[in-house]
Parts: sequence; C-alpha cells; structure tokens
Amino acid sequence: MTSLPIQAVLNSLRVQFADHSQIILEAPTGAGKSTALPLAMLAWPEITGKILMLEPRRVAARNVAQFIAKQLGQAAGQQVGYRVRGESKVSADTRLEIVTEGILTRMIQQDPELSGIDVIIFDEIHERHLTTDLGLALALEVQQSLRDDLRIIAMSATLSGLPLDTLMPNAAQIHSDGRSFAVEIAYQPCPSQQMWLTHMSRVILDTITSIELAAYQQGSVLAFLPGKGEIRKLAGLLRELLDASWLICPMYGDLSSAEQDQAIRAAEPGKRKIVLATNVAESSLTIEGITLVIDSGYRREASFNPKTGVTRLGLKRISQASAIQRSGRAGRLAAGYCVRLWSQEEQGRMRKVDEPEITQAELTSMALDCANWGAKSFAELSLLTPPPAIHEQVAWGLLQQLELIDSQRKLTPLGRDAYALGCHPRLAHMLLKAKQLAQDDNQPQLCLLACVLAGIIEARGLPKKGADIHHYLTEALQGQIKQQVRQWQQSLAISGQINEAIRNASTRDISYLLALAYPDRIAKARGHEGFLLSNGTGVVISADDSLAHEPWLVVADFQETQGRNAGQVYLAARLDERLFTAELTSLVTTHVHAGWDEAKGRFFAEKHTKIGEIIIKVDTGITPERAHITAALLAQIRIKGLTILNRDELLIQLQYRVELARHFDPEHDWPCLSDEFLLASLEDWLGPHLDNIRSLAALAKVDAYGLVKNLLNWQQQQRLEQLVPTHWPMATGTRAPIRYQMPLDADGHFYHNHDQQGRALLSVRLQEALGMAQSPTILHGKMTVTMELLSPAQRPLAATADLASFWQGPYIDVKKEMRGRYPRHLWPDDPVNTVATKFTKKKTPGV
Repeated sequence: MTSLPIQAVLNSLRVQFADHSQIILEAPTGAGKSTALPLAMLAWPEITGKILMLEPRRVAARNVAQFIAKQLGQAAGQQVGYRVRGESKVSADTRLEIVTEGILTRMIQQDPELSGIDVIIFDEIHERHLTTDLGLALALEVQQSLRDDLRIIAMSATLSGLPLDTLMPNAAQIHSDGRSFAVEIAYQPCPSQQMWLTHMSRVILDTITSIELAAYQQGSVLAFLPGKGEIRKLAGLLRELLDASWLICPMYGDLSSAEQDQAIRAAEPGKRKIVLATNVAESSLTIEGITLVIDSGYRREASFNPKTGVTRLGLKRISQASAIQRSGRAGRLAAGYCVRLWSQEEQGRMRKVDEPEITQAELTSMALDCANWGAKSFAELSLLTPPPAIHEQVAWGLLQQLELIDSQRKLTPLGRDAYALGCHPRLAHMLLKAKQLAQDDNQPQLCLLACVLAGIIEARGLPKKGADIHHYLTEALQGQIKQQVRQWQQSLAISGQINEAIRNASTRDISYLLALAYPDRIAKARGHEGFLLSNGTGVVISADDSLAHEPWLVVADFQETQGRNAGQVYLAARLDERLFTAELTSLVTTHVHAGWDEAKGRFFAEKHTKIGEIIIKVDTGITPERAHITAALLAQIRIKGLTILNRDELLIQLQYRVELARHFDPEHDWPCLSDEFLLASLEDWLGPHLDNIRSLAALAKVDAYGLVKNLLNWQQQQRLEQLVPTHWPMATGTRAPIRYQMPLDADGHFYHNHDQQGRALLSVRLQEALGMAQSPTILHGKMTVTMELLSPAQRPLAATADLASFWQGPYIDVKKEMRGRYPRHLWPDDPVNTVATKFTKKKTPGV
C-alpha cells in the first residue's frame, strides 16, 4: 500500500483539507484512491468523526471494505465496515463505512445534519450512476445549508466530460498518477455479429494457447460481456473447449457473496481462471491475477421510454472511456494484453464517454426522494446533469396518480409512509393500500399477499414458469425473496403465515393488488395483436402462455427490446372484470365522445366508459349537446386541416404577411398565424363563433379571414399595412396588387434562411412601371419587391427584383418583340425617363 501512486499526493491533499471543504481528486486506475486514501485518512487526527465512502456498485463496496479492513488486521465490521442493500457489516467502532445503492441518500434524508460524519467520499464518480448524482446533490446542499464543516471529496479516474468544476467551483483540484503496466491492444472484429459469442470463445481459446502470447499467459483472463445471459452462454461454450485446469467464474450483480468472492480472489495453485464479467469489473473492483482481457465491446444499456413508462433494454457499444478502463485491467500487476472484438476504425467512431444514467433512467423513485427532501423539481438540486424534462414530468405524474404527492408536488401522508418502506413507489403504494385494507376489513392475508407479490416483482433471476405470477408465489417461501417478504411484513406490522396467504390467494385478490401498483398497465386483449395497456401501449405475450387468451390482464413486468414494435410481457395476472364496478371504480372514467359520421352526414355522440385509454363500454344513441357539436367540429378541422374552413387566398396572404413581419420586425409582438398555431388554438379564436354552426357546409361559410385578422390588435393591423402592404400605389393611380410567397419545409411550416426569405410579387403592366428607376422596397427597405411586368393583355413578360438592370438589358429584347405585337402601346427607348401611362399612345398626352 505504501508504494501506490496516491501516496505522493496525500500530504498535499491533507494540506488542502484544512482550507477547503470540497476536493476534486483525479486518480487513474491503480493509483490506490479507493483503498490507500481512506486507509490513510483513518490516521489523520483532524478527522474525529466517521468517513463515508460511496461506491457505485455493491460488489466493489464489499470488496473494498474487506480489503481495507485486512490491511488493519481486522475483519469487516470493526473499524472498517460496509452497508449495501440486503447486507450490512458495521458496529459502534466503525469509522470508515463504505455504502452504496442509495444508502447515502437515505442517511441524508433521515438525518440532514449527518451527525457524527466528518467526510463523504464519492468514488468512481465518472460512472455517473443515478444514485451517485443524487447523493452528491443532497450532500452539497447539506454542506451549504447545515454543515459548513462537512468535507466532500469527489474522486474520478478521469475528469473528461465531467462538469465537477461547474458544480464545485471553489473545490481544490488534485491530480494523482496511476499505476499500470503497458497493455498491448489487438483488434479482432467478429465476421458476423450474429455469432459474436462463438467468435469470442474462439478468441479466448486462441489467446490462452498461442505461443506468441506466452509472456502474458502467466495470469488469468477477464472477459467483459453485456449481461448475465451472455455470460452463461459463453461459460457453456468455454467448458466444452477447456479442461479442468481452468476455472470459469461468472461475475455479475445477482450472484451470491461467495460466488463473487470466488471470481475476485486469485486462482488456487495449479489452476487458471477465466472471469466472465459485466461492466461491474470496469473500475474500483480489483480481480487478482489478471493479465489478459477479452472485451466484447458491448454493454446492456437501459433507456426509459416516457411514452410507455417502461425501460427498454438494448445492446449498445461501450464508449471509448469504458474501453480504456477495461483494457487497463490487464495491466494492474504486470504487462498485459487486451483483445477488442471490434475494428480499430470503429474504436475511433465510438462515443467518448457513456451517457449519464440520469438522462436514460426512469425517475419515479428519484422524484419521491425529491418530494421527501422538499424539492418540487429536479432543478432545485445541484445535479451534474439535468434529466430530460419529459422523464421528470412522467415521474411526477405517476407519483400523483399513486396519491404519493398532491397537485403541488408535496408529499402526502401516504407518500411519507411509502418513502419509509424503501421500495419502488409502485410497490409501496400497493403494500400500504393492502395494509389499510387489512386494518379496515380485517384481511391480514391480503397484506401478506401484497408482500409476496412485491417480493416476486423485485426478485432477480426467477425460474422460467411463464408469465402468470401465480406460478411464482411459492418462490416467496425460500431464499432472498422470503427474507425480503419478512422484512416488509415486519415494517407493516402485519401478522400471519406467508404460506397460508399463498394457499388462499385468489385471482381477484392478486389482480386487484397488482392494479394498485400498476393502474396504467391494465390490459385488454385485442385479437391476434396481443393486448392494449391502459396507458395506450401495445404488448404481446408468448402464444403458448397460459395467459395468452385471457380477455383482461394486469401486467407487472414487461420489457421493450430493440427491433420489436410491442413490449414482451414477463409477469402478469388474470384480471377479474368485476373489479371495475367494485374495488377499482376509482380508475374508471366516463365521458361523451362526439364526432362527425361521414356516411350518414351528421353529428353523433357516444358515452365511453374507460380505464385509461381502454374503452370498456360504449353507449350510443345520445343526443349531441352544443358543446359536443363544437368539439366535433374542431376535431374535424384538426383532422382535415384549415381547408375545411373558408380559407381563401386573402387569409393565406395574411398569414404570409404576418410571418414576414415576425421575421423582419421582431421587436414588435407579432402573433404567430401559422397553420400549426391556428390548429392548436382553435378553441380560442374559432370556438366562440361556432354556436350556430351545425354542419360542415355551414362551417365552410365562416369568415375565417376576419376571425384570424382579429388576432391582431388595431395598432398591429395598421403597422402591417405599412410594413407589408397588399397593394402598391403606382404613378398612374393604379393600386397594383402584391402577392406574397413563403418557403415551407417538408411539414408545411414556415422557415427562413439567408437564401430563402420569401418574396413579394407586384404585378403591373409594363407601361405603368415606366419612370421607375428602382424596384420598390417594403419592411423599411429590408425586402425588395419583385416586379412582375405584364403585357397590355395582362400576360407576364418578365419578373425582376432589380428594375434598373432590367431596363438596361432584358427590356431591349422585350421592346423589340412587343412593338410589333402591340404597336398602339408605348415601348419607349428611354423607359426610366418616360412618364408612366395606363393608356395607348393615342390617349397618352405628348406622344
């Protein structure tokens, strides 16, 4: 430990510690920041309280704590301890505590002053886990408002793309060297992406047997894969290729502590090890004896879809930063070798860093954290990266639907209890409602059943028994699920036997409880196309599943996958329709739907009884009321466009003129009159004028031009006539009409650029333009009018925005041709100095 590079900056860090409450430490792989630094800080006399260190991954938190404790000659739980979800080893003597999985956030929420804690260390902050970002935001607020003596250290292997200096502008910045040996990089792309796992197994075999790579073959192999499924498949392929001297050790988050420890520790004498890991092994976690890395280049990335309210899993290429982290694992002990299963050219095209989880994740639990903290939006927190607005909006909306917050985003009493339970807000709502039912109706079995369902939904690695959640109830009688169910039973103070609750579970009870957690996922069968969820999303279920032909379901778990139009249902239950008129009546809504019947040529009204987007029942024969007809008229306009109105050229020209004024005269508050805006605001400008309209024919006679023009006040109408006139006064007394033309994009919307800003076209007979040296201008000289010069028979002869050049050039040819065709009209040799006329030569004085 004394030879690690971090030792070189410990004195500097300690000096800065005296004057700075915030420190940013950049320390590459192998520096010792996760181990040697917190170990050294335990001996600093100025730190009298506890040190908290946040690790983004449970495996790393436990491993780091055990390693540091070992350096002190102690077991974890004495001076050094850890707390991760489902496991804790701390005592009254613990001074350094490694925590993860949102535990820091809960500690701050429960005790905002963080009593007895002197330092918080955020390790591997570059990984940008959601819980890390939130924990840092809350810790900074505690420091600024309650604990100016609290010290915060943010540590990262790299500061590239990490806006820490913006969030912590007064922090001291310290850089440490890393310690790693040279790693030789080789690229071996897979010829066919469909067979990349087979290719990876062959690359591993070639790498550990090649004579040319003998220098690197003394150690073990670390292979990076995207997930548990790929790890299991590759393990099967390798066991067929290798003898018993090789240990195949999976490494992912769902494994037991014993299985994780086997992957981390050095191989026993006479054995070599191949560790098949997810990106859990990218940083913090040191796997002993690794000299060879085989990198698939993939990660399983979750991406939240706000339209469906579910997270989509996709296979994505890792970032360049991740590729560097992974290859560095081969050089921790000696010179190493890394094979990347993609091309060097593709390496250059990969994104620089991974997207922060806050931009990709579902945010409902984070919103509940915010509400419990007293924040009404994420913008009130000091976050490294703001989340997408729609993701945040969906999260707050779901909390309100679950009655955990009110309309002001203030936590309700039910919301406070839900936060205390510590599970997903959906499940917390189900558990608490079930507890209330157990107390009000003396049904403790119902609450126990809710605990069982929540345990199954939260469980990982369930055996495959189809989608029906009934088939999994007995899983709650053993292992981690049983332990979790017992914890909820204790938290809810509900007595009874779990096995009895499972034995008496009915379809009605199960579907009712699941509907409390997933009111937006009630599903109705729609023929051969699967099911429609009440949130409007389509899902499918395996054709051979026992639930495939049920008329109604409630879906607890479904996943969207790349390349599929509908999500795949993994957990659901039959829904008892009688619940719609009993326990689930609060989810049922009724409203009158009115429309226009094209076939019958009349308006109609229907009463729709619905659950979300699903129509349960339709009552016809209802006489449309005035409001229904108006709504149907507006709906028809939105369907068919403004052309269904009396949208004549006068209205179109008004729209063009106002758009030019908006572009060239922006300092005045011109309204938008585009089709898009007018359709979106029909209720405001058109709705009040439809009281006597009862047919589409009558609708076509509405004075749309007058109504739209009235969206301009009197001053704007006068200014518009000055800036963008409809006519131009000629010297002859004629008011020549001006037509405006505007460029439209592919969607029919106005757009402006330097080359295309629309044009004004003034049409007038050539003789009436005589004496004009230049083309007219409008919009205070910002736009030149294009002159469309007509023959005496009102046919176009030429169009020009540069009248002076026209007289000097093209006019000569026009004059030659027109003199013979129209000899009675004036075709002067000097048009600029000739008086304009609208008569023939005979009636023109002086000719």
